[in-house]
Amino acid sequence: MSKEQAPEPLDFFIWTVEDVGMWLEEINLGSYRLIFKENGVNGEYLEGMSMFTTEQILRFIRRCHMKWGDFITLCKELRRIKGIYIAFLAARSSCLASGHFIVHHMYL
Repeated sequence: MSKEQAPEPLDFFIWTVEDVGMWLEEINLGSYRLIFKENGVNGEYLEGMSMFTTEQILRFIRRCHMKWGDFITLCKELRRIKGIYIAFLAARSSCLASGHFIVHHMYL
């Protein structure tokens, strides 16, 4: 992603560490940008957080020196962008099933 352009939510799983930093700024968690960078938190890591055990979550919070409220905000925002991605996939699947997507793209 370009340094001037905010990362696209649909692409969050391929975000670089820099993209994650820009997203943290957007969701008012920019104070964690450096520590996330130092810990190599990229989109793939964010995607995997949904599978974390309680112990892994606590370790992440300690390592990043996060406040509980900020961690809750992070989780809510992750759920929001994952929801955008899931809605996109559902819409695309619906279009593919109906043939509209294929016809539309044949004429582009």
